[in-house]
Amino acid sequence: MASDPAIGFHSGVGMNATVVLWVYCGLIASIPAYLFIQNAVAGGIVSLITALSIIAAASLSREQSRLPRLVNPVVLVGLAGIFLVMLLQIVPMPGGPLINPIWSSAATAIGEKPTGSITIDTGMTLLVVCRLTCMVAIALLVALIGQLRQHAERLLLVLAGTATLVSLGRITSLFLLPDSFQLVPLAARGTAEIISMYGVILTAAVAIRGHDRSYSNRSHGHKPTAPVTIEILAALSALFVNLTAIALGEIPGLSFAALFGAGVLIAILVIRKGRLGGWGYAGTAAVFGLALATFIAFMPGHTENELITGMIEDARLLGAGAGTLLALAPIYGNSSAASDISTVTAVTIEMGRPFLWSIFLITVAWAVILLRDSLQRGRDYVYPAAGAGCLAALLISAPLTGGGLSLAPCIILSATLGLAIAQSKGEPSVEPAISARQQSSAAASKSRSSKRYLYGAWAALGLLLIAQGAWILLPELFRPDPIGFANDQRHATISRQDQERATRAAALAGVRGDLWAESAFSYAGLLSTDQAFEIKVDRDQTALASQSLLKTLRYAPHRGDAWLMLASTCEQLKLPVCNIGALLKMSYYTAPNQIGLLPLRLAQALRSQDVSSDDELADMVRRDIRFVLTKSADLRPALIAAYRAASSAGKQLVEQTVAPIDRQYLDAARTRLTQ
Repeated sequence: MASDPAIGFHSGVGMNATVVLWVYCGLIASIPAYLFIQNAVAGGIVSLITALSIIAAASLSREQSRLPRLVNPVVLVGLAGIFLVMLLQIVPMPGGPLINPIWSSAATAIGEKPTGSITIDTGMTLLVVCRLTCMVAIALLVALIGQLRQHAERLLLVLAGTATLVSLGRITSLFLLPDSFQLVPLAARGTAEIISMYGVILTAAVAIRGHDRSYSNRSHGHKPTAPVTIEILAALSALFVNLTAIALGEIPGLSFAALFGAGVLIAILVIRKGRLGGWGYAGTAAVFGLALATFIAFMPGHTENELITGMIEDARLLGAGAGTLLALAPIYGNSSAASDISTVTAVTIEMGRPFLWSIFLITVAWAVILLRDSLQRGRDYVYPAAGAGCLAALLISAPLTGGGLSLAPCIILSATLGLAIAQSKGEPSVEPAISARQQSSAAASKSRSSKRYLYGAWAALGLLLIAQGAWILLPELFRPDPIGFANDQRHATISRQDQERATRAAALAGVRGDLWAESAFSYAGLLSTDQAFEIKVDRDQTALASQSLLKTLRYAPHRGDAWLMLASTCEQLKLPVCNIGALLKMSYYTAPNQIGLLPLRLAQALRSQDVSSDDELADMVRRDIRFVLTKSADLRPALIAAYRAASSAGKQLVEQTVAPIDRQYLDAARTRLTQ
């Protein structure tokens, strides 16, 4: 008997969907590993895995055809606006009011025409764009493979289990493991608590789904089966584990966010089972509104230091660039102060206040849409309800912590929202195969054309993810151990061994200023050694060092260490414009309190004959001298060394500054100078 080709086709498609499902479940299950990888490598790995899953899912034409009907236009418009703003931030502009003022100052110091962009670091903002693209792809992939009920159930279980595993690791690390061996690294504890918050909502969804199954069995006269009972008990146990991890955490108010999100699911359950009408909706909304208002009134809040407060007050309309918070912090004083910052503050500084409020409104609108979908769905209402609960928890936790912007919780949130999209409408019916003869030629042509467009768009997304994954990972593959600014001859000489690898990594990345800075620092030993021994520097090496330094400052003009290196080597590099005073002032502007730069910066400034004539530079040098005398005794030898090598104007500046503070130290410095 001849077999039906349609059956073979659908079997092949089902096999592809299963393969994609298991690959994707592996991606979700690997989330705990990303807590240990706090750099761009994790994002590149996730991009490649997601790309392979998307390419494998390209044959799921029936599910692809439903996606446009599942994704709400509000979400599409919001995502388009987010991408537009981020791409606008990295677009080069020939001056104008939109570019950050640091670009104009940098161009003046280098002697070039003022060009720049909204962001202060092109590479960092482009990395954020890549991460956002990856998160959107993850959500779309889940929305594709989660349309079937069986797949949706497995995805929900994997998400809840992964979040619970992170919470269990956090609890175990606190009580049973030594500090030298932690299942959750110290730097990722805030991120782990956000995952636990989502875990509370996801495990609540699993428990409610089990309750619905049990209720359905009882309504049909059947006893609840053992697997359903076990599922409910396991979900409640996991819920307790996640709540315990949050309670033991260091973020006040996060427990309320988690319980509020889980309460959304419980409210939907009560409304559906009680068949409440409009008054029931209004009463439920009033209870949640009152609880939220009470929490806001007594919310502990997130206290920001003076550095962060200054950054918020100076926040531009379109921000300083996505992902640039840590790059911006040294300009205001201390970069470590920006490590503990809330999501709301980070978005305000990086993207601007209009963007923050737009995101808030889009998130609220999406949560309302998912709540409406959950009330209109049948037994699979828990999926859109879980998405709405996660969005509510995200909004509440955003002013409390910044962990929600990390990679691992973003993956969980994207997958949950994708699952909510997939199950926001009824499951697609499996239509019987219809032969080509039974179809009209016009309908068949239209169907084939639509499938080609969908397949092309899906394949293009996969190729885009592969390209961005390669852009992230290839430079990291060639990149040596991180090379910092060499403040002594020994470190400068060691860094010479990694010149070729550092330059290749920077060239592959193209616009990443951090990699170009490492390439430039690898030439510090060559330039300083050859200068000390009066050896003529090789012209090719000089060109490479000059190229690395200038590209660093063209893509990341906030690098105070690169400005200092350029100031100390611009004469040796034979740059067309070598204004040492202007270069030193850029170093002071961008890294005023970076202690590692102080010895060389002070020595370079005091060697200048014009240091006293430039009032602004002289004030900066005086501030450094006072800091050494009053707060950093370890740097006093560096001050004496700079005093010995100083010009006559520099010596006079030191003496005028030191005399009122420590006359004995000045006499000792003069004595050493005569020895």
